[in-house]
Amino acid sequence: MILSIDPPIEIPLESMSLAHKLALKEALDQDLQTACQTDQTGVPQDWYFKVLAEREKRLASGESHLMELDDFITAMRQTMP
Repeated sequence: MILSIDPPIEIPLESMSLAHKLALKEALDQDLQTACQTDQTGVPQDWYFKVLAEREKRLASGESHLMELDDFITAMRQTMP
């Protein structure tokens, strides 16, 4: 498999064992988790704190409400054709 980015990266997925694929996935997950927590300069990002604060504000004001996942799924199924 070749990822078409610049520069292209070739990953031999077809010839990799399941164990190697899982190890690669785990390494990517760990790297992505770190990358999402910091920006290019290594400074923690605070955008998600702003999003959470806005959501808490809407919940407190009654503008938003929480619902159980099962209830949400039922509601979505009723609105979808």
